[in-house]
Amino acid sequence: MSGSSDFAIVLTDAPDPGDTAVVQEGLRAYNTSQAGYDDSRPLAVFVTDPVSGKVLGGLYGGSYLGQLRVDRFFLPGNLRHDRLGSRLLAMAEEEGRRRGCTRIALNTLEIQAPGFYLKQGYEMAATLACDPPGITRYVMPAVR
Repeated sequence: MSGSSDFAIVLTDAPDPGDTAVVQEGLRAYNTSQAGYDDSRPLAVFVTDPVSGKVLGGLYGGSYLGQLRVDRFFLPGNLRHDRLGSRLLAMAEEEGRRRGCTRIALNTLEIQAPGFYLKQGYEMAATLACDPPGITRYVMPAVR
């Protein structure tokens, strides 16, 4: 495959998991060849109902190359008290430290919880305007 006519380019809003795995594994193999190792691991901290065991909220992300990444963090309104969010984040950070992570990265929207992360010692490293106008995404790292 040398010319641009030797392949097709496909745009989709419903990618097949097998197709996204090709991209993910290809990038992972490339990164491993460049970094010299692969320490990528998923991480999740959940709050569960004590009776049913059903997940009520929590966070998930992963660790890679000395960085902890928080991809999603959600607690329903009735669980946003007694520092529960702080405890979940602290548990994730502690696990990150056990894995050798010294840096953490996450992003949040203005309508979500930037104030919460600032109180936890995160910094505002970058802002990105979103639509509708007036909503901002914040890139927030922390060094631990």
